Amino acid sequence: MLRQASKVMIAVRRVVGCEVPTAQLFRTPTIAALAAALSHASAGGRSGAGAIPRAGFSAEQRAAGMPCSANQEQMLALYQMQPDSAAYNMVEAMRLRGKLDARALEGALAFLARRHETLRTHFVERDSQLLQAVYPAADPRAAPALQRRSLPPGSDEAALDAALTDAAEQPYEVIGERVPLRAVLFAVGPEEHVLLIGNHHILRCRPPFCARAVRSV
Repeated sequence: MLRQASKVMIAVRRVVGCEVPTAQLFRTPTIAALAAALSHASAGGRSGAGAIPRAGFSAEQRAAGMPCSANQEQMLALYQMQPDSAAYNMVEAMRLRGKLDARALEGALAFLARRHETLRTHFVERDSQLLQAVYPAADPRAAPALQRRSLPPGSDEAALDAALTDAAEQPYEVIGERVPLRAVLFAVGPEEHVLLIGNHHILRCRPPFCARAVRSV
């Protein structure tokens, strides 16, 4: 049920242009009540569910910092209580065989970050308030750095799994100048690599763009 509710609210967000938590669907389960809540959110107010209008913020305001949604505030509170926790790390790994142009792969990841605002979002604290800020597409800090690691010769699958697990469980610095996003390329052999893409759940996205990046190389 939760997955279906999430899909419904994703579609709703696209239509109304506001950040509305999935919990709103359960708080206002009738069409009339949900419509009233969405009308309030799209009008520019902040409801008890924490709806934040997205449309209305200029590029300069997005770069300087915008209010976080209710879901993001909850995530930030959890992060502040357990900054070293990997509970909300999200990862995807892909095995690549054949000759790989790592520079082209890094360029593809940078291209996706320029295209998708979510992948350029970081979280800052200003005047005791936590804000979400979006780097401009041309800002070099917006591009995820591709970390390159090599396994010792003769390493088996168990060693690879251990290295992937270690990378996947590294905590993110969620509040700061870095986007909580990670790309790690493991060289298993001369023409065999494993690409691990990860992000903190606060970015509200899974790392399926990994596949898109590889296809665009």
